[in-house]
Amino acid sequence: MKKKPDSAIKTIGRGFPVWGQVIVRIPFLFLSAWNTAGSWLSHHKPLHTVPCRTLSIVIPTRNEESCIERCIRSVVGNPHVCEVIVVDAASDDRTQSLAQQTGARVLIHDRPIENGGGRGGQIKAGIDAAIGDAVAVVHADTLLPGSEIDRLMEVLNRCPDIIGGAVGSRFDSSSHRYRFIERANDFRAAFFKISFGDQVQFFRRVPVVAHNLFPVMPIMEDVEFSIRLHRLGRRTYLFGNALASTRRWEKIGNKNAAWVIINVAIFLFRRLMRRPDTVQIYRQYYASHKI
Repeated sequence: MKKKPDSAIKTIGRGFPVWGQVIVRIPFLFLSAWNTAGSWLSHHKPLHTVPCRTLSIVIPTRNEESCIERCIRSVVGNPHVCEVIVVDAASDDRTQSLAQQTGARVLIHDRPIENGGGRGGQIKAGIDAAIGDAVAVVHADTLLPGSEIDRLMEVLNRCPDIIGGAVGSRFDSSSHRYRFIERANDFRAAFFKISFGDQVQFFRRVPVVAHNLFPVMPIMEDVEFSIRLHRLGRRTYLFGNALASTRRWEKIGNKNAAWVIINVAIFLFRRLMRRPDTVQIYRQYYASHKI
């Protein structure tokens, strides 16, 4: 018999002692009740009445031969998935050939970062080429189980006021420090509706394309997009079980967390006054992290 997946709330605090699980789950229980009430109150205001039957998976890549096959295989078997689009930034390894062999459609997007290049440009190209009713952006080192795909599609069809959101992720390490990072990520995405790319952002394709909503930014595109989604409807966060790799955290160490916190805060502050220079942020990040 197929094992039934744990409920979303039960995944919060996993790895903590029982008292710790109770403490970290309390605010999320209140949030769940609030979202349920908001969904019920908004049923009389349907915004997106077209059903979501198909899902396009968009995967931005650059030299991801070590993980691209596993990523694609995690999604291709789901009946909702109508296509997997890998948008590659001119990899010099086997990323493109492996993606094609695993069943993905490969697009090449190798523009300079000053002119529509970088991850934001790649994702935008994939979205523009997609045909699914909905789109999910999956990073190459993230695995998206079929159960999570079923959940996000069910939410979009059950709640016509929801334009999109993100699926929560867990790290592929048993280290306790990653449990704290997971909780911080859940808190930010659930309460402030600001999600990161490794949390698998998803949305209804037609309205996002019609309003040209996805930002062509080399970095911080996930933060900007999660904020922009608010223009088209309600956003949601699913406490999910996408499996994200710790490879970058292991390679860079604690300074990765410090850089993310500081620069996301700077980005959000600067966007209140003017358009942030994401090209400069991109160069600083990759120069300091040497990745």
